Parts: sequence; C-alpha cells; structure tokens
Amino acid sequence: MPSPRDHDPGGQRTERTFSADTCMSHESAAAPSSSERSAEPNLDSTKFAEVTSGVYRRFDAESVWMALRYAIGQQLFEENPTIMLMFVRIAEIYPEAHARLQEIRSQESGPLRQAIDLIVDPPNELREAKYLPDSIQSPGEMDLCWAEFLVTGKTEVITKIVAVLDRDDRTREFLNQTLSSETPDLLLSDAERTELQQFGIGIGKLSEDARWEVMTPGDCDLFLWLAIKDQNATCSRILHAMDESLKLHLASKGAALWSLQANATQHGTIRLLCEQASKHPGGFGRKLLVPA
Repeated sequence: MPSPRDHDPGGQRTERTFSADTCMSHESAAAPSSSERSAEPNLDSTKFAEVTSGVYRRFDAESVWMALRYAIGQQLFEENPTIMLMFVRIAEIYPEAHARLQEIRSQESGPLRQAIDLIVDPPNELREAKYLPDSIQSPGEMDLCWAEFLVTGKTEVITKIVAVLDRDDRTREFLNQTLSSETPDLLLSDAERTELQQFGIGIGKLSEDARWEVMTPGDCDLFLWLAIKDQNATCSRILHAMDESLKLHLASKGAALWSLQANATQHGTIRLLCEQASKHPGGFGRKLLVPA
C-alpha cells in the first residue's frame, strides 16, 4: 500500500496510516539476537513496513514481533488504534505469530508487555474482527477494512469499500438546492462556474428564468473531492458551505476511490477486483477505478 497522504476534504482521515514503500521480502536466514537487533534501529521500521503493507503475502513470525516492537516504540497504537487491531488479527490468524509473542511475553515489561498481553489475549469484542462495519460510514471504518485485507488477503471486505462509490451524488443535490434558493448561502460568479466546468461540474440554466443546476453527468462528489485535492479555492469554498454530514459523505467517497486506486497498484487481487467492479452497474466512481 502506498504511503499515506493528507488529502482531507471533510475534516476526516481519508488515507491509510500504514507505510508500504517496501515489498514483502523476508529473509530465510536466522533472526539476529536482541543485542544485534538493537544495533540496527532501522531494521524494525523496515519490518513494520513489510508487515503492515500485506503480511498475507509472505508471513514471518519474527518480522511480526519486530514490527510490533517498532510500533510500540513509536507510540503508533496511540496515534492510530487500527494498527493495534491489525496485530490482534495477525496473532489470531497466524498461530506462529501468536506462539512467538507468547514466547517473548514473559521477557518484556511496560508498554510492550501490555501490548503483547492485549494481542495474545484480546477482549471478546476484538476477536474474529467483530469490529468490522456492516456498512462503511467514515474513512476510519474504511481503515479497518483495509487492515483486514492486509492481514488475510481476502477481498470480501473490500467490496464494502467499492459499495461506497455507489452512494447518491449528494454534492449535485446540494448545489442544485443551494444555488436555486431565493436567499442562497452560496453564490458563484461566472468565472467560478467556468472553473467548476474544468473539473466536470457544469452549472447552467435551461432558460433565463430557470434555476441554476448541475447540467453535466458524472459524480459531483468525486469531481469536487478531486478538485479539493488539487487545492482549488472555489471547490474548497463549496466544501466549507456544507454541513458536517455532507463533508463526511464526501470524505468517505473520496477515500474509497483513492484507496482502491492506490492499492490496485500494490496488490494484484485488488487490481483484479477494481477491473471487475468497473464493468458492473453502480456509481460513476466505478468507471474511475481503472485508468482509461
């Protein structure tokens, strides 16, 4: 999975926090001793990147332990609890990882021991991925689905992310209602309407007396989100006029598109899923999953 970026149109986290600039490439040589590992501070961070970018591709119990040690040392669980849930799931899915953490458990103390205790013996609500949403309501819940895929390699959970692209085009509805109001909260100049047209949002009138409305096809949610990523001022002004519910809707749909496109470049199974999804009926965003 590509490294995270800070495209955040709705005030919500829209990208993954898992680093994945390196491919899975575990060595077959014996693991170094604790003293040897402590002399190589970058090794744990490398293993963390390998494990969190797709442990399903090539599992190695020692790498999981080193990745966990790095996460605790960098306080990543506090920054993003999804990473902790990912390790809980790894220990649940891979018996060798559970056994390795159990083996080293008595040798550790402090935050690392507490983390191992939680991972090898989690509360019931964290077992068997019970925390996964039935329907994604935020980019944070999307993170949980991606974490499940990165551990198991199974794409069933990713179909929930594709389904986000099928949701109603609420930005189109918002613009139609706002611009046609007798006392509109949002006014757009001729220059701004021309600017929006460049991003696929064409606003016009059927006649001089008609109301302003979006005339062009496509998904205005995604068009607006992509324009905001490009730091377009007019689109950012439209965003600020939206309520929090609509901002969250926009952030979720944008995160779905970005994460699917990004992971398709890293995982063959996701690329295939995107190719298939782009051919099935649904939201306009499906057509954007595969480069033209």
